[in-house]
Amino acid sequence: MAVSFLRQPLLHFFIIGAGLFALYSFVDDTPQTPNRPSIIVSVQDAQWLASQFRSMRNRPPSQPELETLVDAFVRQEIYVREALALGLDQGDSIVRKRLSQKMEFLTEAGAEASFVDDAMLEAYFKDNPERYRSASRAGFSQILLPEPATESMPDILKKLANGDDFNLLGARTLLPAMVSPLTKQVVDSSFGTGVFEQIVALEPGTWSGPVRSGYGAHLVRLDSLVPGSVPAFETVRGRIEQEWRRDKANELRLDRLAQLRSQYHIETPDLSLILSQ
Repeated sequence: MAVSFLRQPLLHFFIIGAGLFALYSFVDDTPQTPNRPSIIVSVQDAQWLASQFRSMRNRPPSQPELETLVDAFVRQEIYVREALALGLDQGDSIVRKRLSQKMEFLTEAGAEASFVDDAMLEAYFKDNPERYRSASRAGFSQILLPEPATESMPDILKKLANGDDFNLLGARTLLPAMVSPLTKQVVDSSFGTGVFEQIVALEPGTWSGPVRSGYGAHLVRLDSLVPGSVPAFETVRGRIEQEWRRDKANELRLDRLAQLRSQYHIETPDLSLILSQ
């Protein structure tokens, strides 16, 4: 029975086929497919791409548009990996600056997550009151003196003493005769640098001069001086928190940099020799 089974042609066929398959596997020189690195576009990545599109276009992307964004994301990831593998980032100041900025951003982001309460902000406010002081403001009246000012000023002062209307005196100009209380920044931008300091140094209520501006010489009467003041905490709390977090971010950045620098042995050349060459 066993001998008869061994003589069956079908058995011979299977045996020969198995032998040929084994021989082919042994001599096959087709290269094996290597393990390829993965590029995985996560749900969060796609949501971020969609949100970027929405912020720019004021509408969500369509399916084809989102597919295009994902393809571009994959293409960029491929090129970035290949560029890094080729060392194209080495010596590129733009890439180095961008990577440095991203490291600083990661460090400073901790400030946004830092806990802060009113007690901490009030302490910060008390330590930095001048940051929140409003600017001083000066209100004044002015007469542009005809040149030469040293000769025209006595005559105009005499007319003022006699009760003449100051609006009708002096040289013709488009400058306002009366100026409502303005800050140093506004006054100097309108009349010229340093004019505000000249005006606030005058005796209030008295015509004095000459005050020099970008337009010439003026007789000026200081009508009002409103000193700057520190506002109540409640009125500037939002600004205080923003500046607290900004300072916290800077503190974290400096601390992290010091920590990272301590992990490196750093050597620099003698800079005086570099500058002398």
